[in-house]
Amino acid sequence: MRLLLKLVTIITLFTITINANEAVFEDVKRTLAMMESGNKKNIVNSRGFLGKYQLGAMSLIEAGFVKLKNYKALTYTQKTSTRAAKVMWRDGYSLTKFLNEEQNWNIAGGKRAFLASDELQDEAMDRILRKNAKRLERAGIDMSNPKLAKSLLMSAHLGGVKSAIALYRNGTDYKDEYGTSIKRYYQADKNSQNGIIKFEN
Repeated sequence: MRLLLKLVTIITLFTITINANEAVFEDVKRTLAMMESGNKKNIVNSRGFLGKYQLGAMSLIEAGFVKLKNYKALTYTQKTSTRAAKVMWRDGYSLTKFLNEEQNWNIAGGKRAFLASDELQDEAMDRILRKNAKRLERAGIDMSNPKLAKSLLMSAHLGGVKSAIALYRNGTDYKDEYGTSIKRYYQADKNSQNGIIKFEN
């Protein structure tokens, strides 16, 4: 009887955790979509990032939508004054050119199909958030606190999991090539109401 009660308790807690994570993921997606694109699925920025969540090649690879082998064949890393390993393109390629070629995608229609579909973009973001949540948990971070989980997942979207952890533990800032600070993403959830971001100047 005791064993049965323990088992029921474990299952209940596991179910609550899953439901809590799902709520966090939905909040993060809603906030990111408004923050990155105004929730417009067909947006492509000046660097070639795609859709309402503004996903680049590595994020799309993480989601299983773009081929890692093709990406590796056309890129290399180089140390710069601001990056330990900046991705560089070979043979005149760029992110835009790479994602324009359907052969580099795992989905029929490639970039065109991705930009036309809310469902595909949501699925990609779901996969990325789940992977990042697991990485943060493996790093010893308690993801049961919804506010902390949202802040870290938002931060990881801009700078990756390592940068999100560095900010959380040491206050280490990270900025992307537009000069956007990871702190802006970390604080985004508390500055949002129903997915509408309101930043203080």
